[in-house]
Amino acid sequence: MKRIIKTCLLVAALGGVQACDVLDTTPYDKVASGNMWSSPELTNQGVAGIYAAMRNWGVYGSSSYGLNVVPFECLGMTGEAYRSIPYLNGTAGSGDSFFSDMWKRLFEGVHRANDAIAHLSKSGDAAVDEPTRKRLLSESKFMRAYFYMRLNELYGRYGLGVPLYTEPVQTVEGYTKTQSPEADVWAQIVQDLTDCINEPDFPDHYGERGRASRGAAYALRGRAYLMQGAVYNYKNSSGKVESTTIDKAFLQKAADDFSKVKGCGYDLYQGGYQQMFTEANEGCVEMIFSLQNISKDGYGSSMQRRAGTRSVGDQNGATGYSQYAVSPAIVDLYEYKDGTAFDWEQVIPGYFATPVKDRLVYYLRDKQANGQDIVSADMAKKIDEKLKNLATKDQYLPEGNEARLQAAWKDRDPRFYANVIVPYGEPYKGADADLYKAGNNTPVPYIYRWPVGGTNQTVKSQEAMGISSPYDLRQDGTGEAEFAFRHRKFVMEGYQCEFIDNAALDEPLIRYAYVLLMWAEALAQQDDLAGAAQLVNLVRGRTSVEMPAYTFANKEDALEKIRNESRREFVNEGIDFYEELRWGTLRETKYSTYMGYEPAAHTCNGQQSNGNGKVMWSGNNDFSIFPVPATEIEKNPALTKTPGWIY
Repeated sequence: MKRIIKTCLLVAALGGVQACDVLDTTPYDKVASGNMWSSPELTNQGVAGIYAAMRNWGVYGSSSYGLNVVPFECLGMTGEAYRSIPYLNGTAGSGDSFFSDMWKRLFEGVHRANDAIAHLSKSGDAAVDEPTRKRLLSESKFMRAYFYMRLNELYGRYGLGVPLYTEPVQTVEGYTKTQSPEADVWAQIVQDLTDCINEPDFPDHYGERGRASRGAAYALRGRAYLMQGAVYNYKNSSGKVESTTIDKAFLQKAADDFSKVKGCGYDLYQGGYQQMFTEANEGCVEMIFSLQNISKDGYGSSMQRRAGTRSVGDQNGATGYSQYAVSPAIVDLYEYKDGTAFDWEQVIPGYFATPVKDRLVYYLRDKQANGQDIVSADMAKKIDEKLKNLATKDQYLPEGNEARLQAAWKDRDPRFYANVIVPYGEPYKGADADLYKAGNNTPVPYIYRWPVGGTNQTVKSQEAMGISSPYDLRQDGTGEAEFAFRHRKFVMEGYQCEFIDNAALDEPLIRYAYVLLMWAEALAQQDDLAGAAQLVNLVRGRTSVEMPAYTFANKEDALEKIRNESRREFVNEGIDFYEELRWGTLRETKYSTYMGYEPAAHTCNGQQSNGNGKVMWSGNNDFSIFPVPATEIEKNPALTKTPGWIY
C-alpha cells in the first residue's frame, strides 16, 4: 500500500531528476513562482502541483463532503445522493457555490499549468535536462487541456465557450477576458494535446501511476474530436434532443485517435472486472489516467466513507456512511447473463403497477424457515409494524419473502455483482471495530436485510439479538434509514483501508473500456455499425464478464446500446454525469420518470429517512449548462451571462 509520498531525488551523476510521484504535499502557493522552477526538485514539485488541482471537486459544498472527482456519480443516472443538493432539487441559481467553486478549481488548474508551461517552454529555463523539460512541458499541456475540457463541456456549451488564458496572469485583476467561442477553446485543447503527441520525449505509457502519457493524450484528444463531431442539440423548452449535428471529419479524427491508444501500451484488463478496482491493480494495463491517492490526510479518497455503509471500516475503528448510492434504474439495466433484458414482471408480476410505497412488502426479511421462527419477537414486531399500513400486506411471505426478491438477482451480468450490494444478495465482507481491536482481522460477512435490529449494531449486539453470521448490513442513521442499493465497486473489504477518509485506492479518470465505447460511438455516428458493435463486444466479452455479443439494427439501436453499456460499465466512476450531459439525456434519465422509477426513487419509496434529497429540474434555469458564476460576473464584467439562467 502507498503509505508515504515518494520524494523527488536529485541524481547528480546524471545531472537530472528521477521520476517523482505526482502527489504534491507542499501547498502550491508556498513557493514563489519565480523560485518554483529554480531547481530540479522545485520544478518537479511545480508540475506535481498541477495534478494536485484535480482534488476536491465535491458536489456537496462543505469540507465534510469533499469527495474528489467521483461525487459526480450521484448527479448522473447511475447514482443517487443521500442529502438534498441544489443542482438536483432545482433550487441552484447562478450564485450557487457549487458552480463558483468548480469554476475556481478548474481555473486554478489552468493557472498552475500556464505557469509551468511558461517556465518550461524554453531550453535552460527550468533547471532540468532537456528530455525531462520536454516531458514535463507535455504533462503541463495535457493537464491544461484536461482542465479546459471540463470547463468547456460544463460552462461553454452551445457555442458560449469560456475565457481562454494561455499565459500566466500575475494578479486577480488580470483575469479580465470574456469568453472565447466554444470552437476556439476546443481548438486550443486539440493544439495542446497535439503538442504532447508530437513530443518524442513524451512517453507512450508512463511507468509511474498518475502521470499523463501519449496514450492518455490520444484518448483525451479523441474525446475532444468526438464532442465536436456529434453535437446533440438539446432544447430546454422541449426537454429533449431535437437534432444531432454530425461532422464526419471530426468523428473520423476521433476514431483515428482512439485506435492509437492500444499501441501506446493500453488494453482491457483480463484479470477480472471486480479485481481491476483494487489497489493491487490500480496501475493495470487498462488504467490510462487516474487521480492518484495515498493514505495521507488530504491526499486520499473518501469514497470508502461516502459510498459505503456502517459495515465498512478502517484500521482505526472509523466506519463508513452511505451518502450516495446506486440508482434502481441502473440495477434494472443489467441484463441477464444470456443477454436478455431484466424485467420485474417476470419476477414479481405487477411490480410497477403496485404503488411505490406498497412495494416495500417485497423487501422485508423472512420471519420463518422450515416452519420455525428465525427472528426475535422484537424483530417480528418491527416487520409487522411496517406491514400494517401497506395495501399489499397480504403479499408478505413469512417464509419465502427473501427468496422471491433474490430471484431478481440471479443469473445477471457479472458486473452487476461487482458493482452493487443488493438486499438479500451476495454478502459484503466488511469490518467490525470491536473484533479488530480484539485482534480478529477476519472480514465479517454482512447481508443487506430490512428492517434491521437497531442503529449501527455491532457483531456482538447482533448476536445478542439472535442474529448469526452473515450479519445484518449496518445502516446509516436509525433503523428507518434510507433503504437504497449500495455501492460495492471501490468499497474496500475487511480492514484493507487504513484511514477511511483518506484511502489509498486511485480513482480512474480514463480507462481503456471508456476509449472503446467512445470509439464505438464515433463509428456508429458514421454508420459503421459493424465496427461499432465489434468494439462494444470487446468490453462485453472481457474475461469475467463474457456477455453475449451485440448486433446493431440501425444507428438509433447502436447509440442506445452503447450508452447502456457505458452506464453499466462505469458505475461509481463519476463518468455517467458528464456523458448524460453530453448526450442531452440527463433530464430524461435523472430528472424524469425513467425505467419506471420516479426521480430519487432509491430502492422502493416506502419508509425512508427524512435525509432523502428530491430531484427536480429547475423551472427557472437551464440545468443542461453550468452558468458562469454570478460572483465571476461581478468581478469581471467582460464575461457574458449564460443564456437560460437568472442573474
